[in-house]
Amino acid sequence: MLLKIENCLLSIEREPHFRLTGCRAGNICLRTAPHPQPVLSIRQTNTGLDVEFPTCTLSITPSGYGCDLRIWPETAHFSLAFEMHGHWYGHGELVHQQYPLNRLMLPESPFQSYDNGPAGQSCKPNPAWFSSNGISIIAGSPVSVGINQPPARYPRYDWSLGAEKGPFTHRPFADPGGEGDGLLTFSGQGLRLSVHLSEDARAAYHYLTGIFGHPAETPPESLFTLPTWTTWARYKTAVSQEVVLNFADEIIQNNYPYGVMEIDDRWQTHYGDIAFDPARFPNPKGMIDQLHEKGFKVTAWVIPFLDPESQAFAEGKARGYLARQPDGEPYPVRWWQGVGALLDVSNPSALEWFRERLERLQRETGLDGYKFDAGEAAFFPADARSAESIQPNEYTQRYVDFVARHFRLTEVRSAWKNQRAPIFFRQWDKWSTWGLDNGLHSVLTGMLSLGLAGYPFILPDMIGGNAYDELADAELMIRWTQLNALLPAMQFSLAPWDYGDEANALCRRYAQLHLEFSPRILELAREAARTGQPIIRPLWWLAPNDERALACDDQFLLGNDILAAPVVRPGQRSRSIYLPPGQWRDHWTGALYDGDTALQDFPAPLETLPFFLRA
Repeated sequence: MLLKIENCLLSIEREPHFRLTGCRAGNICLRTAPHPQPVLSIRQTNTGLDVEFPTCTLSITPSGYGCDLRIWPETAHFSLAFEMHGHWYGHGELVHQQYPLNRLMLPESPFQSYDNGPAGQSCKPNPAWFSSNGISIIAGSPVSVGINQPPARYPRYDWSLGAEKGPFTHRPFADPGGEGDGLLTFSGQGLRLSVHLSEDARAAYHYLTGIFGHPAETPPESLFTLPTWTTWARYKTAVSQEVVLNFADEIIQNNYPYGVMEIDDRWQTHYGDIAFDPARFPNPKGMIDQLHEKGFKVTAWVIPFLDPESQAFAEGKARGYLARQPDGEPYPVRWWQGVGALLDVSNPSALEWFRERLERLQRETGLDGYKFDAGEAAFFPADARSAESIQPNEYTQRYVDFVARHFRLTEVRSAWKNQRAPIFFRQWDKWSTWGLDNGLHSVLTGMLSLGLAGYPFILPDMIGGNAYDELADAELMIRWTQLNALLPAMQFSLAPWDYGDEANALCRRYAQLHLEFSPRILELAREAARTGQPIIRPLWWLAPNDERALACDDQFLLGNDILAAPVVRPGQRSRSIYLPPGQWRDHWTGALYDGDTALQDFPAPLETLPFFLRA
């Protein structure tokens, strides 16, 4: 049976297995894998077609340049898999951030925001996928998703806060040998999918932007132009008033640009009380006054967890502001610093209570803003009780919406359909390593992936990584700063002057380069607020049909007129560079190059970030 959808002809096969095939201009552009359930009947309806299976009915409803697929009844479980023709993008943030998606193998797993998820899910998923052929798919929630799933012999992991979840290289797996099943699989009760056909990947991105929206204004300009300096990677929880002030003096003495001083974990006595620990910070207002005099703005790290020993826990419990167990008691939620209660973000009174206490601390101390951490769906237990019944992903969405409504000098790390929020979204904690498995290279692919998920204001994680199990060296610090120089914002914590004179001089040089290009970055930020276009763009933005551009994972565009080709491998001193059509000028030498070509063995000595300006 055939169904006409604008510029595409959709055929429905029922023998020997159910299958959808979409053809455009005589070429297959969309195809599902054969479905194991037999088709009992196919009926024409007023709105489209109903395909009856033994356990459910699939309604296919044409909608403009696409169709909506919906399973009835809503309690019925159903799976549908699409062949991954072309190159695929979307999905949002992953731990092992392969790009495009065809290069990874992600076993079918719940699609929700995680802190370091078992299959590689991370803090900012987006339920939309699109291809170089212009096909886009939006999935309703809740849903489970598999991408090019690995063979059954590959290990699977459960989510936990420990190391037993498996190495980063497994989450998700890379697929250099083509072992994956080549399918984009969706499963769930009452499965809901929306399929749309655009001309190419760029048109598909703009279509999805129209669905999810984009910010209408930008974050404060200083967050783009001046680096944020945070205490976390260098000091971890060993923070104090003396530490913070000494850190500020070192930054100034080493002639780095600076904007925000961010005081990370352990400034509170008890998590949730939103008050400085007097033993560590005897005079927080005096400290912040001094930082202001030096030219810093100051923020502090907060989370939605409350320590059972805190005064806030007792007050929140008494007022009904905490997520509850079925017996009505506060739900003990395990997070990376122990066990605590969880703020009920579905309760407007709880959010107002949270806001009042945050703003009170600002009035008392002069604090300029906050870094909001956590908020992932994985921390909201499936059987938790809240003021309003919400799905776990809705916890993330409401938490971030709250932040975006009330705070400007801020950042968050989680997201769920929060593309309209005019705030910075920080990448998940990067390790101090080089690879796509949550190291330096994944900063770049993560920027591309999050930009294509509709988030233009991305704060790259700390330069040099978080210094957890692995430690940065001078080369990694230099290359990381170079990559970051042409991204929307910079964030330091590890001090470049701790890595020798050469590293210090080169990191300072590229921090200044970021400042030099900040007017262009601000123009692009304002353009993103007007049009929804990403600030950081893939090369296929200028060459949507070029295989070299569609597959490139180690270059990026800043707007349409600046192309960067950073070094993301240790010891590398030259690299190949693809230039899209047009004429390009080497920033450092002024040499002109014709585009639509690849430059082989292009020099990239340690002191140089190769990048080009469109002539």
